[in-house]
Amino acid sequence: MELKKIILGIGLALLTINAFSQIDSLENKKMYSWQLNQYDFSKEYIEIDTSLNSFQNYNVLLQKTILPNNLGNLGSAVQPSIYFNREKYRTGFLFSEPYGIYFKLPSNQNYYNTKRQFTVLNYSNSGPKDESEQLLGVLHTQNVNEHFNFGLDYNMISSDGRYQNQQVRQNKINLFSSYTNKRYQIHTSFNLNRQKAQENGGIDSLSYLGSSVYSDRRNIPVKLEDASTQIYNTNFYLVQEYNIRKRVQEIKEVKIERTTSFDSLSANNNKLNFGRVSKNKVGESMDNDTLSIENNLKFDSLYDSIRIDTVQVLKISGFSLSHELLYNSDIRKFTDNDITGGSSIDNFYTELDIFIDSTKTREDVRQSQFGNRFALHYRNNDKFSSKFSIHNEQIRYEFSDTIHKINSAVIQDSVVREEKYKVTSNNSVSLFFNAKLNGRISVTGLGIYFISGYKKENSLIKLDATYSLFEHVDVILKGKYENTRPNYYYEHFTSNNFIWHNNNLGRIEEWDSEFLTKYKRLNLNAGIRYGQITNYVFLDKEAKVEQYVGQINILSANLTEVLRIGPVHSLTRFVYQKSSDESILSLPEINLYQSLYFERLSKFKSTDGQLLWQFGVDYRYSSAYYADGYMPISGLFYRQYEQKLPDHHCIDVFVNFMIKRARIYLKYSYLNSVISDSYFYSGSFYPTPQPVFKFGLAWTFYD
Repeated sequence: MELKKIILGIGLALLTINAFSQIDSLENKKMYSWQLNQYDFSKEYIEIDTSLNSFQNYNVLLQKTILPNNLGNLGSAVQPSIYFNREKYRTGFLFSEPYGIYFKLPSNQNYYNTKRQFTVLNYSNSGPKDESEQLLGVLHTQNVNEHFNFGLDYNMISSDGRYQNQQVRQNKINLFSSYTNKRYQIHTSFNLNRQKAQENGGIDSLSYLGSSVYSDRRNIPVKLEDASTQIYNTNFYLVQEYNIRKRVQEIKEVKIERTTSFDSLSANNNKLNFGRVSKNKVGESMDNDTLSIENNLKFDSLYDSIRIDTVQVLKISGFSLSHELLYNSDIRKFTDNDITGGSSIDNFYTELDIFIDSTKTREDVRQSQFGNRFALHYRNNDKFSSKFSIHNEQIRYEFSDTIHKINSAVIQDSVVREEKYKVTSNNSVSLFFNAKLNGRISVTGLGIYFISGYKKENSLIKLDATYSLFEHVDVILKGKYENTRPNYYYEHFTSNNFIWHNNNLGRIEEWDSEFLTKYKRLNLNAGIRYGQITNYVFLDKEAKVEQYVGQINILSANLTEVLRIGPVHSLTRFVYQKSSDESILSLPEINLYQSLYFERLSKFKSTDGQLLWQFGVDYRYSSAYYADGYMPISGLFYRQYEQKLPDHHCIDVFVNFMIKRARIYLKYSYLNSVISDSYFYSGSFYPTPQPVFKFGLAWTFYD
């Protein structure tokens, strides 16, 4: 509560000083940002967004998904309900996958080059004191000289939840730096992702909702009373590249395309990332960029976004050597200090096996990874790029196993816990290439094959082709084949309530093809995608590992459009998906996000000030389906058939303001629940939060 008062006080003071002042354009200040393409280390330039658009979508779930399967509380476990989005948030550690959407990882690291110190502060709050949800973020970056930059990015989520035992505390600390010149470049990042959450197992019965006995939802019984989860992820990443031969060609200007900040649009604008989400706004000649030496920033009065209009690049050809180092350390802990208590607790655990301790549960599973990749690159201006690499990774799996031990005094067989670990060394080779043909066709390919270790014979092939049909129309074809051994923890995992040793799981095969088209002039993206999975591995209705020996087909179609008619703006995202076997893989067929708002720039003659404001409505919809249940003990999602989630509707009304460099949003969520007096579910036995007022602000400093 004290934090909220401090932040609110600072914000009101700043607004008082700057009220009705001129909107700051950040014009003529030289600054840009990029992400590294994970395959050839080319720079994918992104906008440094200080835009008012979609600012009301203050948290990562609203920014990256429509209506995901989650536990009803920000910061808790999440499973994207759109199937083809799930691959974007893989962490490499099975038990942290439900939190991958929150994590800061090397694959989504932003790097900066700025002539002045750049800082962004943001804060959001909602709900009364005992149910509050707070978000705090601080980003600071600055250059030491024209080549060397460093920065800090801190984010915090504190959410008490709307039901019992639902508190979440999440902290992310990100340190990053980069050094680039004509011959040598190095990028590094260090991340601490920390998650502590109470586990309530969901409400004890759906009949409690709407009951006069439980008019206060804080009194509704839940399934677990003293359970909690802790997730710790630490990662360090370093990549460096040295150009063997410096052959500088012409300096070329490249235009940066502006798109909406909505995640789905930016995914379709990346020609080199094989569907990985990034905010690439770079034209085709940026694919093999090696050095940015100048840029111009332009202020858009409608969006107030620091954006790059053009970037001048040096075109360098020849060979280069690169080295990539990655370290990951992951820990998951689950604790329940009393599994013998009241009726709801008894009902939860009596449906499960108990192997070791019938009074309490304490689980601890760990994984560490240390990898090195060495690569040889060859580039020929912006026409051709290739990379051949060899990779070694050491992975250590630590877990608790169980053994039978005979007590000679009583001659009795008992089960005890024994700490074990397994270390495996995986070696792989890979080949990447990107070629441009006659200025209109771009072809990109990637092949990876593991030659030894636990992942031996794992393989991945990706191929993309882009054709510029007209000046503003691109047609994209994508294909992927992947053959993998199931995750180690699907084969071996033990706990107080689960033991599985699955040595006979078959290899998983996935085929995937996609057709995309984007019409830049109309801000329209549309696509259709088809996938096939053989030997799909999942957790069955008892939350135990199961493998479906057969094929599951998935068909998906999507449409994203940004439309503006005078002061009226519209953002639409529509996704249709269909699984061939709903009993194994259940998905909501229809997913829709629609944002409609009125925008106006108000000018005040007396003060010569300006105020940009928006008033609008957000609508989210997901059709009925049997969403996966959540098992707190393992922290994983599993198949359930007990509750079919009904059609989910969410209507929010919002007002956004921009005063100079300050952005503010005011928002009321789930207005439709007030009108219809209805309940919705974000997951099985996890109701969504009740209607609530939310507010937030962000302040940008560039001095």
